Amino acid sequence: MPIRVDLLALEPNVPGKARLTVKKWQGGEEQLEFSIQRNQDGFYLQDHKAWSNNPFWFKVSRFNVTDSGDGLEAQVGPDVVDPLLEGGANSQFQIELREQSHGHTDKGVVRPGVGVLPSTAGGQTRSTYGGAELTAPSAPAPAPEILEIPELPELVLSTAEPEVELESVPHEPDYAPPPPPVKKSNKGLIGLLVVVLLLLAAGGGFWFYKRTPAPAPVAANPAAAPAGEKPKPVAEADSGTDGAFSMKDVPAGDYVVMAAMKGQGGAREKVSVKAGETAQVTLNLKEHKGGKKAPAAAK
Repeated sequence: MPIRVDLLALEPNVPGKARLTVKKWQGGEEQLEFSIQRNQDGFYLQDHKAWSNNPFWFKVSRFNVTDSGDGLEAQVGPDVVDPLLEGGANSQFQIELREQSHGHTDKGVVRPGVGVLPSTAGGQTRSTYGGAELTAPSAPAPAPEILEIPELPELVLSTAEPEVELESVPHEPDYAPPPPPVKKSNKGLIGLLVVVLLLLAAGGGFWFYKRTPAPAPVAANPAAAPAGEKPKPVAEADSGTDGAFSMKDVPAGDYVVMAAMKGQGGAREKVSVKAGETAQVTLNLKEHKGGKKAPAAAK
């Protein structure tokens, strides 16, 4: 069964000292020793408030029975009190108590109680387990002798106002602003720009009306037409100036896409349209006399 260990303040309270109380201990009361290990890095508390990975045992010649009779207690000094109080809120310390003859041993968690003060709260103290050293206060130092300060002659300052001399300031000529810059008329430039814009507009209109019409691709379903009859187009579309065209709402199936352009010839290609997908086809118009191929792409 683990022991319960508490670090309680003395009555009256003494900075750097406390009572180490142990409950549920099943061993003896004399010739005991204990070690303290912190949970942060597993180091053990050493003498002179140091920490090391080697176990160190604080020896106690005798534990006294508490006033309530349900535990043991011993007084500890700054070597134990100060390191336990320096731990943070998440720090925990495991204490192992055993008989020096390596008989009974047990472990527990030591808990610093309310009111325990570090040694720095009341000056320097010695790390003792059974007594304390008291020193008589030293005699007060004699008060320093106060020297008399001789009187100094009174210093009189002259209150006469200094004479102010006026110097003549040369007169500067009045500032005259420079004449405003002469604005140049830009009416001739505006008229020239209007003429250029009119010429560009006339040229664009002439090109629009004289451009060669693009081929009109047609999608036909050869399987749907009776034998010997020309298949009826399923969809028709006009291509743009770049030769691209698009047909929408074409049912799924196999089709033949045909395109023709006056003076450029014609072309036809087979294409399969699947439901929910976009089919693409490229038509290359056949060459004519002195002509070049004009590709057309469809979606």
